[in-house]
Amino acid sequence: MAYFRDIFAVQPHPAFWTKTFLHLVTPGGYGYIRKLRARRDASYVHERDKHEVRHKHHGAGGWKETKEDGLLKRDYASYEEYLTHQKLKLDEMVKMKGGFSNFDIFDYRLKFYVRFRQFAKLLPSDAKILCCGARQGTEVEVLRDLGFTNARGIDLNPGEGNPLVTVGDMMHLEAADNSLDALYTNCVDHAFDLEKMIAEHSRVLKPDGFLLYDVGINMEEGGGPFEAISWDRTEDIVVRLLEKFRSVIRIERERQWLWILVQGKQA
Repeated sequence: MAYFRDIFAVQPHPAFWTKTFLHLVTPGGYGYIRKLRARRDASYVHERDKHEVRHKHHGAGGWKETKEDGLLKRDYASYEEYLTHQKLKLDEMVKMKGGFSNFDIFDYRLKFYVRFRQFAKLLPSDAKILCCGARQGTEVEVLRDLGFTNARGIDLNPGEGNPLVTVGDMMHLEAADNSLDALYTNCVDHAFDLEKMIAEHSRVLKPDGFLLYDVGINMEEGGGPFEAISWDRTEDIVVRLLEKFRSVIRIERERQWLWILVQGKQA
């Protein structure tokens, strides 16, 4: 109930609701999603055609045998293998089913709306906001619908012709030190090295900048076919964040996610 209360509790944001409706009802998808849907390949058979890296890395395979500090990690032979594996996710989704369904996009937009309304209370409309692992760019679109014109996204594989997301690596950001007002990702479980990723995100934020992470819960049994890490306790991820940031602005557990908004780098 709290989730739906948060969705409908404040300003109407007509641009957001109009696009949300269009994403839900437009046959074949709306905007860039329509282009992805058109790239579905009916001749693709996953078990026959999948990349050789996917023979090693799948839901139950490709993980290390032992955990490190409560984290179970993929057994990548190199960083290049990690990059290759992560880039395959969008390609496979598009070939098999044309990416996310209309309802998936609708659901993601509602989720992002609840998160990003927090930014509306804390940041000016010209704030520089980076979304890491943004894939097709739904989170960037929602931020812009809420008036954040300088929101942008990066992904290892954003797809050809993506108007919202450019190629970039969340482990190695091109942004300068202390240059961003806020950073968002729901790809914490895709980090090659969790501590280094948090440190990199801290590096590019302004001293009082905001970091918003969506963190998966119930990861004890390992991740899915593309997750790079899983953890015993979601709370351990929060502890790692607080080693780099001073203040917790909001933390909520919602369905399969825990989302946490923090501010201010530790001295």
